[in-house]
Amino acid sequence: MSQDALPVFFLGVTGYVGGPLLARLVKLLPNAHVTALIRSEAVIPLYKAAGVHEVVHGTHKDLDKIRTASAAAEVVVNTADCTDVNLTRAILEGMKERYKQTGRRPVLIHTSGATVVGDKAAGVLDPNVAAAPYDDADEERIKNIPDDRLPRPVDKLIFEADAEGIVDGWIIAPPMIYGPSRGPVARETMMLPILLKFSLETKRVIRVGDGTSTWDNVHLEDLIDVYELIIKKALSTETRATRSSPYSKFILVSSGKHTHGEIMEIVAEALFKRGIIPAAEVQQVTLDEAAVVNPILPYVCNNSFAVPTKARKLGWTPKHLTWRKDVEQDAERILETLS
Repeated sequence: MSQDALPVFFLGVTGYVGGPLLARLVKLLPNAHVTALIRSEAVIPLYKAAGVHEVVHGTHKDLDKIRTASAAAEVVVNTADCTDVNLTRAILEGMKERYKQTGRRPVLIHTSGATVVGDKAAGVLDPNVAAAPYDDADEERIKNIPDDRLPRPVDKLIFEADAEGIVDGWIIAPPMIYGPSRGPVARETMMLPILLKFSLETKRVIRVGDGTSTWDNVHLEDLIDVYELIIKKALSTETRATRSSPYSKFILVSSGKHTHGEIMEIVAEALFKRGIIPAAEVQQVTLDEAAVVNPILPYVCNNSFAVPTKARKLGWTPKHLTWRKDVEQDAERILETLS
């Protein structure tokens, strides 16, 4: 690594966000020396060809390795597990060591999730939530998000480290992500494959309540655009010279909205087209019944409304606005691998 290289440690590089973000990162930061945590030896050559210079061979449980790699980095990018408190603690402990060594606050680009601004509705739209979406420019409201919202415990660790002055902690909280991942290894986004898998196994498509609960969504490529804007902002000379509130660096993302019922309709239509179920029907169940059949449903049948003021102020303009067509294509592609 040359003296002028920017040391970057990347966690989650093999995921559906991490892969395409790596491609964008190496173009955005041509002087970056990228070290990545990678579990599978088989894919290491692919990620090295895509721009990874060094590999930490391990998993999220290898906290000593993660701590050491974080201590050696000026920038840490985490698109891995946003609920793993021990993982985040190890990252921040390493970054604190970096701060002690250099006297400069290292930069953390962390991925959270829009569940943190969700309510506890069971499949039903709450007009009060819809009328008062979380705006990331409202720092006081971001500060007071209830502690029982996932992944709030991890977000709070980053807020605390930022307030202590040992890191510049930028948190990006995406909603439901759709669209194909174009990383070195093909990956699918998280929610739709799980919904399809459980529906395929049970030969039954269910929704909670009347299906009117509503979430924000974003195409993966548009989300990567947000990461690029935030990384540019975080590493700018002006930003690096300024201390700001931890809550000023919490970024919400939204380019469209869908209901819980609409997503389950797409699942039912995809299964019916393949002859897996006799009709494109969605059955209504209670929250307790849903949790038994499909454990992810309780986390996606609530309401989550966000206003991405900060990304828009940086010039973010989503390009993919036909979410239903894109999600239908996702479902067809995912079923090719599941059925």
